[in-house]
Amino acid sequence: MQRVGAPGFYLSAQPLSPVSPPASVFPVVPRHTAGSFLKRQKRYNTPFEEIKQGNLERECHEEMCSFEEAREVFEDGEKTVDGDQCLSSPCQNGAECKDAISSYICWCPVGFSGKNCEIGECDMDNGGCVHFCKPDKFRGAVCECAAGYKLAGDGRTCDPEGDFPCGRLAVNVISALSGRSAQADLPEENLNDTINNSLLLELPSWRIVGGNEVTPGEIPWQVALIDNDKRVIFCGGSILSERWVITAAHCLEKITIDSFFVRVGEHNVHRNEGTEDDYEISEWQVHNSYNASKSRFNHDIALLRLKTAIVFSDFILPICLGPKKFTEAVLESGIRSLVSGWGRVRFAGAESPVMQKVEVPYVQRTVCKDSSSSHISRYMFCAGYLHEHKDACQGDSGGPHASKYRDTWFLTGIVSWGEECAKDGKFGVYTHTKTRLKCRVSEPAR
Repeated sequence: MQRVGAPGFYLSAQPLSPVSPPASVFPVVPRHTAGSFLKRQKRYNTPFEEIKQGNLERECHEEMCSFEEAREVFEDGEKTVDGDQCLSSPCQNGAECKDAISSYICWCPVGFSGKNCEIGECDMDNGGCVHFCKPDKFRGAVCECAAGYKLAGDGRTCDPEGDFPCGRLAVNVISALSGRSAQADLPEENLNDTINNSLLLELPSWRIVGGNEVTPGEIPWQVALIDNDKRVIFCGGSILSERWVITAAHCLEKITIDSFFVRVGEHNVHRNEGTEDDYEISEWQVHNSYNASKSRFNHDIALLRLKTAIVFSDFILPICLGPKKFTEAVLESGIRSLVSGWGRVRFAGAESPVMQKVEVPYVQRTVCKDSSSSHISRYMFCAGYLHEHKDACQGDSGGPHASKYRDTWFLTGIVSWGEECAKDGKFGVYTHTKTRLKCRVSEPAR
């Protein structure tokens, strides 16, 4: 056999196996002699240690390193001072900060969690609320409801208080949406039908692009602003209550209060479907920061007060308004929202007499600002597609940007402006409904 490899192993036809080496390979050393070679001096916790010069290996390697031990190494309090970790006020939402060694502890109020108490119960699934969630320092997450609803016994659900609550479609309309197309229940078209003394609507050239026809009653808060003389729809709007309609401020430029009226319940402008009604305006309120000479679209929001109260029906309903934080959360959640109006179904194409709708997703703010050659203020946001031809545009201005949360529709924006329509690389720009006007939109009819 030939020996190879490490001592104690031999190569043969049999599997490798360890073999004990001769005893002479390892010397035998008495225990007391071995100690003289391997002995290591113990330098910590020995007599008079504290009067010795500080040593990093002794204080922080051999012992448990602490501020006391580090102080012995550096012999300088300034180099080892911990400081107050609460000086920067790291705790949020009214939390109490307690200083600790190289750290801090936040004592969170009810309804908040996280290292800095930055996570609110309302930030997690809206606190389980069907409508709005409001943090309360004593009770945690508290649910609230939109105008016209009351909080149910479970403390989360919102029950309608009347027959026509905001943002809820009629049962028969929901059935129509789930079971048939927009044209299924419409009577055969008769061009001899008239609408309010032969009103002929000459639709503007701007339109909803890439949309679909709306089912009657599907967007019951949509209104049309119609010029008395030209008999054209020049803008859209949304019903907020019996007396108030919301629209874009730029729609009211160069017109007078008696030069137009509001039509509700409109669907197909070529037919008298029996759902339409017209209302005159008694006053309007434009946002007090709106200045068309400086920026035609910043703070682009206005309210119209009607002379008489709107009569609600399955085809005429208000849309809900939510508080600022809720509206922003719904917008940024990725929910696709609906934009609607009357107009052409494609650029430079034929007009559609039937109200159109299109779904548009929210666009992240940096992408929105980078896409535009014009200033995007904090009162605006973008929605739409970079390369799909789906958009809203001039003529649809003032109309709703509506988002559905659970089973209720909320107004999340107002159609404002865009660089051309459905242009590649461009988005539609909308006014935030967080830009509010002070008025009693829930004012009862008189």
